[in-house]
Amino acid sequence: MTHSQFIGSHAISATTMFLASVALPTATIAQHNYFLPHGVQSWSVPGNWSLGHCPLPGEFVYIEVTDASDKSVEYDWPGASDFDTLFIDGDGGFSGILNHSDHTLTTNTLAMSENGDVYYNLEDTGYLVIPNYAHVGHAGSDTAYFTLNTNPDPDAGLQVSETLHVGYNGAGEFDHRSGFAEIDTGLYVGNFNSGTYTLSGTSAFSQLTLNGLFMLGNHAVGTFEQIGGTFEHPSIHGFTIGLNTGGVGTYNMRGGILNTNDISMSWSGAAYFNHTGGVITLVEDLVVGIAPSYTGQTIYKMEDTDGTPELYVGGDIRIGNTTWGTFEQLSGGIVEVTGRIQIWKGTDTDDFSYLELGYDAGSMSADIHILNFSGYIYQNGGILTTPVFQNDSTYGITIRGIGDLQTTTLVHNDGTFYLLDNANLRGLNLGAGGYQLCNFVNNALFQMGTPVYDGGTFFGILTNHSLFRYYQGDFTDSKLINYDNVELYADFSCMQIVNEASFTVESDRWIYATGANAPNSVENNDNFTMEARSHVDVVTGKPFVNNGAMYAGGPGADFAQIHGDLENHSYLLPSDSALPSGHLSIVDNFTQTSGAELRIRIHGTGSSDYDRMSIQGLATLDGELDVRLTDGFVPSLGDTFSIISWGGYVGQFDPINLPDLPAGLDWEVDPNGQFLRLHVVEAACPADLTGDDQVNIDDIFAVLGLWGDCPDPCPPYCTGDLTEDCTVNIDDIFAILGQWGPCD
Repeated sequence: MTHSQFIGSHAISATTMFLASVALPTATIAQHNYFLPHGVQSWSVPGNWSLGHCPLPGEFVYIEVTDASDKSVEYDWPGASDFDTLFIDGDGGFSGILNHSDHTLTTNTLAMSENGDVYYNLEDTGYLVIPNYAHVGHAGSDTAYFTLNTNPDPDAGLQVSETLHVGYNGAGEFDHRSGFAEIDTGLYVGNFNSGTYTLSGTSAFSQLTLNGLFMLGNHAVGTFEQIGGTFEHPSIHGFTIGLNTGGVGTYNMRGGILNTNDISMSWSGAAYFNHTGGVITLVEDLVVGIAPSYTGQTIYKMEDTDGTPELYVGGDIRIGNTTWGTFEQLSGGIVEVTGRIQIWKGTDTDDFSYLELGYDAGSMSADIHILNFSGYIYQNGGILTTPVFQNDSTYGITIRGIGDLQTTTLVHNDGTFYLLDNANLRGLNLGAGGYQLCNFVNNALFQMGTPVYDGGTFFGILTNHSLFRYYQGDFTDSKLINYDNVELYADFSCMQIVNEASFTVESDRWIYATGANAPNSVENNDNFTMEARSHVDVVTGKPFVNNGAMYAGGPGADFAQIHGDLENHSYLLPSDSALPSGHLSIVDNFTQTSGAELRIRIHGTGSSDYDRMSIQGLATLDGELDVRLTDGFVPSLGDTFSIISWGGYVGQFDPINLPDLPAGLDWEVDPNGQFLRLHVVEAACPADLTGDDQVNIDDIFAVLGLWGDCPDPCPPYCTGDLTEDCTVNIDDIFAILGQWGPCD
């Protein structure tokens, strides 16, 4: 009879699940046939049996040690078996042993150990068939040991139609060294007492096939050691580790092959999976921490101490789904997930579930996404790959060491995302050394480096909607789009900056922007400030483009500087707005377009008392020049203000708005030579208040509109006060009449 002939197909019901937590009843037996061995004796001798004949089909076969030494029975029986029950027991400190190396033994049930240690050695061509259940460790305080070391032959090995219990009410150990074992309904290791199942040997010659439930650590400590061999588990129920209260299930995968539907860890007991070698393939999910009733920790740990551990998941990996759980890929290893990797906090109130890749980790990939709901992700090494990566957890993410996170879409919504040391954050691998850009949307805090640690390498497009904090790191080949707040604690290199919010380049800070793959190097669409001694370097042909409000400059020699071209399409003040005046240096060309405005403030006559620009290249002029007096300053005749220096210029500002001067004074705009200067000169026609080159009735109406005392302070001056007596009155009308007519 072969394994496949003996096992029929059947459904796994809720009743079968219930059997995991109750003792199975013993059937009523008509008669017992006892063997009380003395030394090493043969099964096939009728005189060794209490009924005077070798066991017949339907009998209860009882092998029991009674005197003070270990006893063994050699099974050498070519006849029919089909026993009701085979019970093997020891006595005190002495063991009962059954050596089965040939022929077929069929027993409805197998019970091992109640009063002493028991050994069942199934070897060579021996074949044990159990239509019902088997208890390796039936009862008592001693241990049952089952060794399977048969030839890899379908007519040898072990066949259990119902359930194999290793550690039922007594302790049990199952040593599967070679041969085939096939179990139909269930395999429980550590049911009500401790149990250990060890699977070793080669994958072809040592095989365990389980068609039903697998319970590891049901109510007691259960350990499965897979050193080699093949464990086939085609059941849709998958693995259950740590099922009930008091259960502690540990699976040590050191080698061989494991194929199962899914793995569920920690229902109401502890669960540990140590994967140090071998290949595991799951049809569906791996759940590390599945039930909220258990508040301990559940651990799946990968290390390459026994080779390269490989894990292939056809569904999802879920960590800390309800129970506190961790997945630790510490060294080596390959993890490939067809679906998603998802992390939750778990039920522990003081700690949190996490996914960890150690410094020597191998590779982990998820084909759909990695989503951190409420746990923590720590990557210190290895390659973590997914097309979509999202963090919604306040515990955040740390990528450091030599960790390499590859994702084309990254959304960070809560907590802090740290990129440190020599880590990489980039898009998916294109092959031949190329990588896609990572599209990183930051809605929380993204920090590259610390004052002590490097900030790794980011390769992508960072769209910042919250806070990007930069201390150290390589951002050179990346683009920054800012909608909120950027804090630069060190010089910063990038391909492009597009600012849609407030952006400040602090004192003594340098920004280098290449403009690669973009029409410009820096584009400001909102508010851009350059403090004293700050620098922005842009590449020739890739200008700094200002479409918003730009405040750039420092006092005197502490000027701010742009290395490259600056285009002003909106508003430019060549000073930090917090200063009374500033100086902006442009190493290359300056262009102002129509509709733009250049604001100049004057509060004194010294070179540091007014806003100014130094342009080493060509100035292309258009748009508005708006000059304003501040801090109560009033220019005097002969004052000159060199507001712009240039290597040359084309075009002109239009309009030019100049502030009012005291009566008798006027502005002269002088764009000659290397400067654009404003001179204070005598007014050609001071009574021409309307600026139409005529002193006429319109100027009298203008005086009437300004009639009365001048506002304080007066002096320095007051519009319409042609006599400078701080009052606009009839004397000023007489002054107009004295200059009546066209201006010269």
